[in-house]
Amino acid sequence: ITVADLKSKKKTSNIAKPRHIAIYLCRVETDEGLARIGLEFGGRDHSTISASYEKITNEIKTDMKLNDVIKNIKNKL
Repeated sequence: ITVADLKSKKKTSNIAKPRHIAIYLCRVETDEGLARIGLEFGGRDHSTISASYEKITNEIKTDMKLNDVIKNIKNKL
């Protein structure tokens, strides 16, 4: 997955899921607002960014593999 893929309008799961994770990480690891994050992800609306953040927040509560992946990424940051 490239940065261009993350910013694209593509909705396929192999791109959308990493995009959701990247949005989640931007939200928890930076002080940037939803609008600014949306701008960086191809001009997405703040509500789209909020929905992506909430989606991953809920998924990591039940999906231990996803939780581990996100912890691993955070450790590398």
